[in-house]
Amino acid sequence: MRFYIETYGCQMNQYDSRVVSSLLEREGWERIDEWKEADFILVNTCAVRQHAEDRVFSRLGIWGKYKREKKPSLKIGILGCISQKEGENLIRRFPYLDLVAGTFVIPKIPQLVKEALEHQVVAVEEELLEIPPPEIEEGAVTTFISVMRGCNNFCSYCIVPYVRGRERSRSPESVIEEVKKAVSEGVKEVVLLGQNVNSYRGFSVRDGRCVDFPELLKLVNKVEGLYRIRFATSHPKDLSDELIKAVKELDKVCEHIHLPIQSGSNRILKLMNRKYTREDYLRLVEKIRKEIPEVSITTDIIVGFPGEGEKEFMETVSLVKEVEFDSAYIFKYSPRPFTSAYSLKDDVSKEEKERRLNYLLQLQKSISKKKNDIYVGKEVEVLVEKREREGWFGRTRNHKSVIISSSLPLLGKLVKVKIVRNRKGILEGYFQ
Repeated sequence: MRFYIETYGCQMNQYDSRVVSSLLEREGWERIDEWKEADFILVNTCAVRQHAEDRVFSRLGIWGKYKREKKPSLKIGILGCISQKEGENLIRRFPYLDLVAGTFVIPKIPQLVKEALEHQVVAVEEELLEIPPPEIEEGAVTTFISVMRGCNNFCSYCIVPYVRGRERSRSPESVIEEVKKAVSEGVKEVVLLGQNVNSYRGFSVRDGRCVDFPELLKLVNKVEGLYRIRFATSHPKDLSDELIKAVKELDKVCEHIHLPIQSGSNRILKLMNRKYTREDYLRLVEKIRKEIPEVSITTDIIVGFPGEGEKEFMETVSLVKEVEFDSAYIFKYSPRPFTSAYSLKDDVSKEEKERRLNYLLQLQKSISKKKNDIYVGKEVEVLVEKREREGWFGRTRNHKSVIISSSLPLLGKLVKVKIVRNRKGILEGYFQ
Protein backbone atom coordinates (compact mmCIF):
# COMPACT_ATOMS: atom_id res chain seq x y z
CA MET A 1 0.00 0.00 0.00
CA ARG A 2 1.03 3.60 -0.57
CA PHE A 3 1.27 6.46 1.91
CA TYR A 4 1.83 10.20 1.64
CA ILE A 5 3.18 12.30 4.52
CA GLU A 6 3.09 16.08 4.87
CA THR A 7 5.04 17.88 7.60
CA TYR A 8 4.48 21.21 9.35
CA GLY A 9 6.60 22.93 11.97
CA CYS A 10 10.06 22.55 13.39
CA GLN A 11 13.13 20.50 12.51
CA MET A 12 12.10 17.93 15.12
CA ASN A 13 8.88 17.34 13.20
CA GLN A 14 10.88 16.82 10.02
CA TYR A 15 12.99 14.26 11.86
CA ASP A 16 9.90 12.53 13.25
CA SER A 17 8.36 12.32 9.77
CA ARG A 18 11.49 10.58 8.56
CA VAL A 19 11.16 8.11 11.46
CA VAL A 20 7.51 7.46 10.57
CA SER A 21 8.36 6.96 6.89
CA SER A 22 11.20 4.58 7.72
CA LEU A 23 9.01 2.50 10.03
CA LEU A 24 6.25 2.18 7.44
CA GLU A 25 8.64 1.39 4.60
CA ARG A 26 10.16 -1.41 6.70
CA GLU A 27 6.64 -2.88 6.89
CA GLY A 28 6.28 -2.83 3.11
CA TRP A 29 4.52 0.50 2.61
CA GLU A 30 5.56 2.66 -0.35
CA ARG A 31 6.03 6.40 0.18
CA ILE A 32 4.77 8.58 -2.68
CA ASP A 33 4.87 12.32 -3.42
CA GLU A 34 1.31 12.82 -4.73
CA TRP A 35 -1.43 12.64 -2.10
CA LYS A 36 -4.20 11.79 -4.57
CA GLU A 37 -2.45 8.50 -5.34
CA ALA A 38 -2.10 7.47 -1.69
CA ASP A 39 -4.05 4.87 0.23
CA PHE A 40 -3.18 6.58 3.51
CA ILE A 41 -2.48 10.31 4.02
CA LEU A 42 -0.54 11.31 7.14
CA VAL A 43 0.05 14.87 8.30
CA ASN A 44 2.62 15.61 11.03
CA THR A 45 1.52 18.76 12.80
CA CYS A 46 2.70 21.80 14.76
CA ALA A 47 0.76 23.50 17.56
CA VAL A 48 3.18 26.31 18.43
CA ARG A 49 1.05 28.98 16.71
CA GLN A 50 -2.57 29.19 15.62
CA HIS A 51 -1.50 29.89 12.04
CA ALA A 52 0.22 26.49 11.89
CA GLU A 53 -2.94 24.78 13.15
CA ASP A 54 -5.13 26.65 10.66
CA ARG A 55 -2.97 25.46 7.76
CA VAL A 56 -3.34 21.85 8.89
CA PHE A 57 -7.10 22.16 9.34
CA SER A 58 -7.37 23.63 5.85
CA ARG A 59 -5.53 20.62 4.42
CA LEU A 60 -7.75 18.23 6.37
CA GLY A 61 -10.77 19.93 4.83
CA ILE A 62 -9.41 19.42 1.31
CA TRP A 63 -8.56 15.77 1.95
CA GLY A 64 -11.88 15.12 3.68
CA LYS A 65 -13.81 16.50 0.72
CA TYR A 66 -11.75 14.37 -1.69
CA LYS A 67 -12.38 11.28 0.44
CA ARG A 68 -16.11 11.96 0.62
CA GLU A 69 -16.62 12.78 -3.06
CA LYS A 70 -14.01 10.78 -4.97
CA LYS A 71 -12.19 8.17 -2.90
CA PRO A 72 -14.16 6.73 0.05
CA SER A 73 -11.44 4.13 0.68
CA LEU A 74 -8.86 6.83 1.47
CA LYS A 75 -7.49 6.78 5.02
CA ILE A 76 -6.40 10.00 6.74
CA GLY A 77 -4.25 10.29 9.87
CA ILE A 78 -3.06 13.25 11.90
CA LEU A 79 0.16 13.00 13.91
CA GLY A 80 2.26 15.21 16.15
CA CYS A 81 1.61 18.14 18.44
CA ILE A 82 -1.96 18.98 17.42
CA SER A 83 -2.92 15.35 17.98
CA GLN A 84 -1.31 15.35 21.43
CA LYS A 85 -3.08 18.61 22.29
CA GLU A 86 -6.56 17.81 20.95
CA GLY A 87 -6.90 14.02 21.11
CA GLU A 88 -10.44 12.77 20.50
CA ASN A 89 -11.66 16.32 19.85
CA LEU A 90 -10.17 15.92 16.37
CA ILE A 91 -12.43 12.96 15.63
CA ARG A 92 -15.46 14.99 16.68
CA ARG A 93 -14.39 17.94 14.53
CA PHE A 94 -13.22 15.85 11.55
CA PRO A 95 -15.23 12.60 11.68
CA TYR A 96 -13.60 11.31 8.50
CA LEU A 97 -10.23 10.98 10.28
CA ASP A 98 -9.05 7.40 10.69
CA LEU A 99 -6.03 7.95 12.95
CA VAL A 100 -5.06 10.45 15.64
CA ALA A 101 -1.56 9.74 17.00
CA GLY A 102 0.34 11.94 19.44
CA THR A 103 4.03 12.69 19.89
CA PHE A 104 4.76 9.81 22.29
CA VAL A 105 3.61 6.88 20.14
CA ILE A 106 5.79 7.27 17.04
CA PRO A 107 7.38 3.79 17.39
CA LYS A 108 3.87 2.27 17.29
CA ILE A 109 2.86 3.99 14.04
CA PRO A 110 2.97 0.83 11.84
CA GLN A 111 0.69 -0.99 14.29
CA LEU A 112 -1.64 2.03 14.63
CA VAL A 113 -1.85 2.51 10.85
CA LYS A 114 -2.72 -1.18 10.45
CA GLU A 115 -5.49 -0.86 13.05
CA ALA A 116 -6.75 2.33 11.39
CA LEU A 117 -7.39 0.38 8.18
CA GLU A 118 -10.18 -1.36 10.11
CA HIS A 119 -11.51 1.30 12.52
CA GLN A 120 -10.83 4.77 13.93
CA VAL A 121 -7.82 4.92 16.26
CA VAL A 122 -6.89 7.58 18.84
CA ALA A 123 -3.50 7.13 20.56
CA VAL A 124 -2.24 10.05 22.64
CA GLU A 125 -1.01 8.26 25.76
CA GLU A 126 2.28 9.50 27.23
CA GLU A 127 4.46 6.43 26.81
CA LEU A 128 8.23 6.77 27.11
CA LEU A 129 9.13 4.62 24.12
CA GLU A 130 12.54 4.39 22.48
CA ILE A 131 12.31 6.05 19.07
CA PRO A 132 14.34 4.19 16.43
CA PRO A 133 16.54 6.29 14.13
CA PRO A 134 15.20 6.88 10.62
CA GLU A 135 16.73 5.74 7.38
CA ILE A 136 18.94 8.29 5.65
CA GLU A 137 17.38 9.78 2.54
CA GLU A 138 19.23 8.79 -0.62
CA GLY A 139 21.85 11.36 -1.58
CA ALA A 140 21.51 13.33 1.68
CA VAL A 141 24.55 15.42 2.54
CA THR A 142 23.18 16.82 5.81
CA THR A 143 20.74 15.20 8.22
CA PHE A 144 18.95 15.90 11.50
CA ILE A 145 19.65 13.76 14.56
CA SER A 146 17.49 14.12 17.65
CA VAL A 147 19.57 13.94 20.84
CA MET A 148 16.77 14.80 23.27
CA ARG A 149 13.04 15.48 23.44
CA GLY A 150 10.76 17.66 25.51
CA CYS A 151 11.37 20.81 27.52
CA ASN A 152 11.37 21.76 31.21
CA ASN A 153 11.43 25.54 30.82
CA PHE A 154 7.71 26.34 30.64
CA CYS A 155 8.05 29.69 28.92
CA SER A 156 4.65 31.26 29.48
CA TYR A 157 3.71 31.39 25.76
CA CYS A 158 4.97 27.95 24.74
CA ILE A 159 2.93 24.76 24.42
CA VAL A 160 5.93 22.46 23.79
CA PRO A 161 6.22 21.04 27.37
CA TYR A 162 2.54 20.13 27.22
CA VAL A 163 2.64 18.32 23.87
CA ARG A 164 6.18 16.88 23.91
CA GLY A 165 6.60 16.31 27.62
CA ARG A 166 9.56 16.78 29.93
CA GLU A 167 13.16 16.57 28.81
CA ARG A 168 14.45 13.11 27.92
CA SER A 169 17.99 12.68 26.60
CA ARG A 170 19.27 9.78 24.54
CA SER A 171 22.37 7.93 25.63
CA PRO A 172 25.57 9.26 24.04
CA GLU A 173 26.22 5.80 22.59
CA SER A 174 22.93 5.78 20.67
CA VAL A 175 23.62 9.26 19.29
CA ILE A 176 27.13 8.30 18.15
CA GLU A 177 25.82 5.10 16.58
CA GLU A 178 23.27 7.07 14.55
CA VAL A 179 25.93 9.60 13.48
CA LYS A 180 28.28 6.82 12.35
CA LYS A 181 25.50 5.11 10.42
CA ALA A 182 24.63 8.39 8.69
CA VAL A 183 28.26 8.98 7.74
CA SER A 184 28.57 5.43 6.40
CA GLU A 185 25.68 6.25 4.04
CA GLY A 186 27.28 9.41 2.69
CA VAL A 187 26.19 12.14 5.12
CA LYS A 188 28.80 14.84 5.67
CA GLU A 189 27.01 17.09 8.20
CA VAL A 190 24.75 16.36 11.16
CA VAL A 191 22.42 18.79 12.93
CA LEU A 192 21.91 17.76 16.56
CA LEU A 193 18.37 18.60 17.64
CA GLY A 194 16.61 19.29 20.91
CA GLN A 195 13.93 21.71 22.07
CA ASN A 196 16.68 23.00 24.38
CA VAL A 197 19.76 21.17 23.24
CA ASN A 198 22.00 22.89 25.82
CA SER A 199 20.29 21.00 28.63
CA TYR A 200 21.16 17.59 27.14
CA ARG A 201 22.11 15.15 29.90
CA GLY A 202 22.57 11.66 28.52
CA PHE A 203 23.57 8.71 30.69
CA SER A 204 26.14 6.36 29.22
CA VAL A 205 24.92 2.78 28.88
CA ARG A 206 28.54 1.71 29.31
CA ASP A 207 29.35 3.20 32.71
CA GLY A 208 26.28 5.20 33.79
CA ARG A 209 28.18 8.47 33.62
CA CYS A 210 26.20 11.63 32.80
CA VAL A 211 27.37 13.32 29.59
CA ASP A 212 26.48 16.97 29.01
CA PHE A 213 26.11 18.67 25.64
CA PRO A 214 29.67 20.06 25.26
CA GLU A 215 31.01 16.58 25.98
CA LEU A 216 28.58 15.05 23.48
CA LEU A 217 29.92 17.47 20.85
CA LYS A 218 33.44 16.25 21.61
CA LEU A 219 32.34 12.64 21.06
CA VAL A 220 30.56 13.43 17.79
CA ASN A 221 33.58 15.46 16.66
CA LYS A 222 35.67 12.26 16.77
CA VAL A 223 33.53 10.44 14.19
CA GLU A 224 35.70 9.80 11.14
CA GLY A 225 34.37 10.92 7.78
CA LEU A 226 32.10 13.60 9.28
CA TYR A 227 32.80 17.10 8.00
CA ARG A 228 30.53 19.35 10.04
CA ILE A 229 28.36 19.52 13.17
CA ARG A 230 25.54 21.97 13.84
CA PHE A 231 23.01 22.12 16.67
CA ALA A 232 19.70 23.75 17.58
CA THR A 233 18.08 25.20 19.60
CA SER A 234 19.91 26.94 22.47
CA HIS A 235 18.27 28.61 25.47
CA PRO A 236 20.32 31.65 26.57
CA LYS A 237 20.18 30.70 30.26
CA ASP A 238 21.79 27.31 29.55
CA LEU A 239 24.52 28.33 27.09
CA SER A 240 27.64 27.64 29.14
CA ASP A 241 31.25 28.72 28.86
CA GLU A 242 32.05 25.06 28.13
CA LEU A 243 29.74 25.09 25.11
CA ILE A 244 31.29 28.31 23.80
CA LYS A 245 34.71 26.68 24.21
CA ALA A 246 33.52 23.60 22.31
CA VAL A 247 32.27 25.68 19.38
CA LYS A 248 35.56 27.59 19.39
CA GLU A 249 37.91 24.61 19.60
CA LEU A 250 36.24 21.61 17.95
CA ASP A 251 37.17 21.63 14.27
CA LYS A 252 33.91 20.11 12.99
CA VAL A 253 31.50 22.25 15.04
CA CYS A 254 30.24 25.14 12.93
CA GLU A 255 30.42 28.76 14.03
CA HIS A 256 26.68 29.35 14.22
CA ILE A 257 24.50 29.66 17.32
CA HIS A 258 20.73 30.05 17.18
CA LEU A 259 19.94 31.98 20.36
CA PRO A 260 16.29 33.04 20.75
CA ILE A 261 15.84 36.37 22.54
CA GLN A 262 12.01 36.61 22.10
CA SER A 263 11.89 40.20 23.47
CA GLY A 264 14.25 43.04 24.28
CA SER A 265 12.13 44.20 27.21
CA ASN A 266 12.93 42.97 30.72
CA ARG A 267 9.29 43.36 31.75
CA ILE A 268 8.11 41.20 28.84
CA LEU A 269 10.92 38.67 29.33
CA LYS A 270 9.76 38.25 32.94
CA LEU A 271 6.15 37.79 31.82
CA MET A 272 7.41 35.22 29.31
CA ASN A 273 9.25 33.36 32.11
CA ARG A 274 12.46 33.35 30.09
CA LYS A 275 14.71 33.45 33.21
CA TYR A 276 17.22 35.96 31.84
CA THR A 277 17.33 39.71 31.33
CA ARG A 278 18.17 41.87 28.36
CA GLU A 279 21.50 42.62 30.02
CA ASP A 280 22.24 38.91 30.54
CA TYR A 281 21.60 38.28 26.86
CA LEU A 282 23.79 41.15 25.67
CA ARG A 283 26.65 40.01 27.92
CA LEU A 284 26.31 36.49 26.52
CA VAL A 285 26.42 37.73 22.91
CA GLU A 286 29.48 39.83 23.73
CA LYS A 287 31.22 36.82 25.29
CA ILE A 288 30.40 34.58 22.31
CA ARG A 289 31.69 37.11 19.78
CA LYS A 290 34.84 37.76 21.78
CA GLU A 291 35.68 34.04 21.83
CA ILE A 292 34.42 33.24 18.30
CA PRO A 293 34.79 36.38 16.13
CA GLU A 294 33.50 34.67 12.96
CA VAL A 295 30.33 33.36 14.65
CA SER A 296 26.88 33.86 13.15
CA ILE A 297 24.13 34.51 15.71
CA THR A 298 20.50 34.07 14.73
CA THR A 299 17.40 34.44 16.88
CA ASP A 300 13.63 34.18 17.40
CA ILE A 301 11.44 37.16 18.31
CA ILE A 302 7.78 37.38 19.33
CA VAL A 303 5.88 40.65 18.82
CA GLY A 304 2.56 41.55 20.41
CA PHE A 305 2.92 39.52 23.61
CA PRO A 306 0.23 40.53 26.17
CA GLY A 307 1.20 43.81 27.81
CA GLU A 308 3.75 44.76 25.15
CA GLY A 309 3.29 48.48 24.60
CA GLU A 310 5.21 50.75 22.26
CA LYS A 311 7.92 51.24 24.89
CA GLU A 312 8.55 47.50 25.21
CA PHE A 313 8.45 47.01 21.47
CA MET A 314 11.03 49.75 20.92
CA GLU A 315 13.26 48.05 23.50
CA THR A 316 13.20 45.00 21.24
CA VAL A 317 13.97 47.21 18.24
CA SER A 318 16.96 48.76 20.03
CA LEU A 319 18.29 45.32 20.98
CA VAL A 320 18.03 44.10 17.38
CA LYS A 321 19.97 47.18 16.28
CA GLU A 322 22.60 46.65 18.97
CA VAL A 323 23.15 42.92 18.45
CA GLU A 324 22.81 42.93 14.64
CA PHE A 325 21.68 39.34 14.23
CA ASP A 326 22.66 37.55 11.05
CA SER A 327 19.01 36.57 10.63
CA ALA A 328 15.87 36.32 12.74
CA TYR A 329 12.61 34.38 12.77
CA ILE A 330 9.97 36.90 13.83
CA PHE A 331 6.43 35.91 14.79
CA LYS A 332 3.21 37.46 16.04
CA TYR A 333 2.13 36.24 19.47
CA SER A 334 -0.52 33.54 19.32
CA PRO A 335 -2.36 32.46 22.53
CA ARG A 336 -1.89 28.75 23.21
CA PRO A 337 -4.13 26.61 25.44
CA PHE A 338 -2.55 25.14 28.61
CA THR A 339 0.15 27.86 28.76
CA SER A 340 0.20 30.37 31.61
CA ALA A 341 0.07 33.29 29.14
CA TYR A 342 -3.25 31.95 27.85
CA SER A 343 -4.95 33.53 30.87
CA LEU A 344 -3.54 36.97 29.99
CA LYS A 345 -5.58 39.37 27.94
CA ASP A 346 -4.41 39.31 24.32
CA ASP A 347 -4.44 43.11 24.31
CA VAL A 348 -2.32 43.94 21.25
CA SER A 349 -4.53 44.28 18.18
CA LYS A 350 -3.97 42.19 15.05
CA GLU A 351 -3.19 45.37 13.13
CA GLU A 352 -0.58 46.46 15.67
CA LYS A 353 1.02 43.01 15.73
CA GLU A 354 1.23 43.15 11.94
CA ARG A 355 2.80 46.61 12.04
CA ARG A 356 5.42 45.56 14.57
CA LEU A 357 6.16 42.37 12.64
CA ASN A 358 6.70 44.25 9.38
CA TYR A 359 8.82 46.92 11.09
CA LEU A 360 11.17 44.31 12.54
CA LEU A 361 11.26 42.29 9.33
CA GLN A 362 12.39 45.34 7.36
CA LEU A 363 14.94 46.26 10.02
CA GLN A 364 16.37 42.74 10.09
CA LYS A 365 16.40 42.59 6.29
CA SER A 366 18.65 45.67 6.18
CA ILE A 367 20.92 44.26 8.89
CA SER A 368 21.19 40.87 7.17
CA LYS A 369 22.04 42.57 3.88
CA LYS A 370 24.81 44.57 5.51
CA LYS A 371 26.24 41.47 7.19
CA ASN A 372 26.10 39.42 3.97
CA ASP A 373 27.60 42.19 1.84
CA ILE A 374 30.83 41.75 3.80
CA TYR A 375 31.41 38.44 2.01
CA VAL A 376 31.30 39.86 -1.52
CA GLY A 377 34.77 39.55 -3.02
CA LYS A 378 35.89 37.02 -0.41
CA GLU A 379 36.58 33.31 -0.65
CA VAL A 380 34.53 31.03 1.62
CA GLU A 381 34.37 27.31 2.33
CA VAL A 382 31.03 25.78 1.35
CA LEU A 383 29.59 22.32 1.92
CA VAL A 384 27.58 21.51 -1.21
CA GLU A 385 24.16 20.11 -0.24
CA LYS A 386 22.06 19.87 -3.41
CA ARG A 387 21.47 20.91 -7.01
CA GLU A 388 20.10 24.42 -7.48
CA ARG A 389 19.04 25.70 -10.90
CA GLU A 390 22.14 25.68 -13.13
CA GLY A 391 24.52 25.17 -10.23
CA TRP A 392 24.65 24.04 -6.61
CA PHE A 393 23.40 25.08 -3.17
CA GLY A 394 25.45 24.92 -0.01
CA ARG A 395 26.25 26.67 3.25
CA THR A 396 29.28 28.23 4.84
CA ARG A 397 30.41 27.13 8.29
CA ASN A 398 28.57 30.09 9.79
CA HIS A 399 25.33 29.17 8.02
CA LYS A 400 25.32 31.57 5.07
CA SER A 401 23.40 30.19 2.08
CA VAL A 402 25.44 30.10 -1.14
CA ILE A 403 24.53 29.42 -4.77
CA ILE A 404 27.54 28.12 -6.70
CA SER A 405 27.86 28.53 -10.43
CA SER A 406 29.46 25.30 -11.63
CA SER A 407 28.62 22.30 -13.81
CA LEU A 408 31.14 20.08 -12.02
CA PRO A 409 29.94 17.20 -9.77
CA LEU A 410 30.24 18.92 -6.39
CA LEU A 411 27.57 17.20 -4.27
CA GLY A 412 28.85 16.47 -0.76
CA LYS A 413 32.16 18.22 -1.31
CA LEU A 414 33.80 21.02 0.66
CA VAL A 415 34.74 23.64 -1.89
CA LYS A 416 36.25 27.11 -1.96
CA VAL A 417 33.86 29.63 -3.49
CA LYS A 418 34.58 33.20 -4.56
CA ILE A 419 31.53 35.31 -3.66
CA VAL A 420 30.57 37.81 -6.36
CA ARG A 421 27.19 39.10 -5.15
CA ASN A 422 24.61 39.09 -2.35
CA ARG A 423 21.14 38.69 -3.81
CA LYS A 424 18.05 38.64 -1.57
CA GLY A 425 19.93 37.17 1.37
CA ILE A 426 21.71 34.47 -0.62
CA LEU A 427 25.37 34.71 -1.56
CA GLU A 428 26.33 33.83 -5.12
CA GLY A 429 29.75 32.82 -6.34
CA TYR A 430 31.82 30.49 -8.45
CA PHE A 431 33.93 27.45 -7.67
CA GLN A 432 37.61 28.31 -7.40
